[in-house]
Amino acid sequence: MGSEGPIRVGAVVTAVVAVIAAVAGIALALPAHGPAGAGLSAPAGAGVALPPVRASSPVDVPAPARVVPQPVRVLPLGDSITWGQGSPTESSYRAPLWRMVAGQSRFSIRFVGEQVSGDLPEPANEGHRGYTIDQIAQNVDGWMAAARPDVVILHIGINDLAKNLDIPGAPDRLAALVNRIYRDRPGVSVVFMGLLPTTPGLVPQVAVYNARAAALERVERRAGRSFSYVTPPALTSTERVDRLHPDDTGYRLIAQAIFPVLSRTIADREATRTVQAAAR
Repeated sequence: MGSEGPIRVGAVVTAVVAVIAAVAGIALALPAHGPAGAGLSAPAGAGVALPPVRASSPVDVPAPARVVPQPVRVLPLGDSITWGQGSPTESSYRAPLWRMVAGQSRFSIRFVGEQVSGDLPEPANEGHRGYTIDQIAQNVDGWMAAARPDVVILHIGINDLAKNLDIPGAPDRLAALVNRIYRDRPGVSVVFMGLLPTTPGLVPQVAVYNARAAALERVERRAGRSFSYVTPPALTSTERVDRLHPDDTGYRLIAQAIFPVLSRTIADREATRTVQAAAR
């Protein structure tokens, strides 16, 4: 064989390398994937051009829907002070109380009742001019059934005292009315505001009545019912339009007395519901 052996081997190697290069060039010229014309191609000897890597768009995950609690149904119940006598718009304490509630976000209210008076978005109430405790009691069953309140703001008794109607028995009549409210709607909360302590000519009678009414809080809570007593403001003569009725300044002071007690009552109701739901 002589010197031809190494030459032939070299030629063969060279030919093989040429074939491999040609095959590689053809492969690179073919589509990377998919049907003809759909893929990416590169000239022989060039690297494969890969599609640019795109950052995936962030997935928009909707925020959980905010649960808006239903408005608390509040029944203003009582006599002409609940109606609003003495206010030019007959808005009573209800208008300033409404604004106080609207100024916070923990809860909202809806005034309910068959009477309508006052310049406010929710003018419903059960304020009845001249009514005594017994007159409220005679009608309360129907009012409670129609209004279906969660909370009753009760203010009653001054006409019993002003008309000298069995004044010593007035606190007992009030207690009977409160119990009737609970019978009509078990689970309702009662917020009772005492009589105005500076009512001319009735200061000692009002003091006795209010003391007995305040004592109801302990009695009713011991029985498992929600009852809160609101200490009434001592209005001056400049905050009344007559012996019995506040002006708008007086009504604003009444609302300021009721608001924190109402807020606490509604918070307590919500806490009780939460505990009951967790126990189920």
